[in-house]
Amino acid sequence: VQTDGTITRQDLDKPPFFVPASASDHVPSVDVTIDPATKLWARIYRPPVLADKPLPVIVYVHGGGFCLFTPGYKDYHRHAARLASATSSIVFSVAYRLAPEHRLPAAFDDVRAALLWLFSSDAQHHLSASADLSRLIIMGDSAGGNIIHNVLASSEGLELPGLRGVVLLQPYYGTEERTESEKESDEQGVLTIKNIDTCWVLALPESDQPTNRDHPFCSPPAERLPEVGVMVVTGGRDLLRDRSVMLVEELKKLGRKAVELHVFPEEDHAFYVRSVDGEASTELMSLISTFVS
Repeated sequence: VQTDGTITRQDLDKPPFFVPASASDHVPSVDVTIDPATKLWARIYRPPVLADKPLPVIVYVHGGGFCLFTPGYKDYHRHAARLASATSSIVFSVAYRLAPEHRLPAAFDDVRAALLWLFSSDAQHHLSASADLSRLIIMGDSAGGNIIHNVLASSEGLELPGLRGVVLLQPYYGTEERTESEKESDEQGVLTIKNIDTCWVLALPESDQPTNRDHPFCSPPAERLPEVGVMVVTGGRDLLRDRSVMLVEELKKLGRKAVELHVFPEEDHAFYVRSVDGEASTELMSLISTFVS
């Protein structure tokens, strides 16, 4: 973000940052166009060995402060491929429009459209015949967690009878009032107060009130999450960790029983993307696999 407010964007859609889909990879993948008008697309991964039985479908929404990345970004590509392999699932990774060129709720609209497309006849041409939409998991990390929460909370015209669970990996929430973990930030971690605040400024609608972190998009209500299993993951060194804990506490106060909180004490934000093959990432994949099954 330049001093005059203009944006300079590094081109992450070309090598070495961007990895193309490939049907010949160990975990095969293919890109599909969902809406040419908005350039909405997704990448579909299938596990290396297709079982004779139906496979769960994981809709994945990536992070990046609403402003960065696509499913083709090298670290997200590896993460989604590992997710498909570890859980024996079809993974459907959505490339939503990015802020500030497309401010919220554009990303919400795109993810809602992608979910609806999954149940269309067009999708059946691209999904494996073993894809079981009655075993649907919706998962998002960081800003992706916020996006799926807002989409599920609004539920406008969205019926997902096959939804079995929601996974929120270090979801990106905010308010004007700082949490203790945010106050403790030394600005040396993967996330800093400066960059999370900047992303909110770039992503929130300019026409809505309030225009600050008290906007409803920043902290969608816990009670609007569907009454399905919810898995929340955070890291002990993540400055957003208190917000994950607060969400789980709210859900439990609502009487939700199928709620899990997993804290990785030594991990910072997005550890599963930054170190895909790390010990913590491997443990997380095991937890997700158990949740999905």
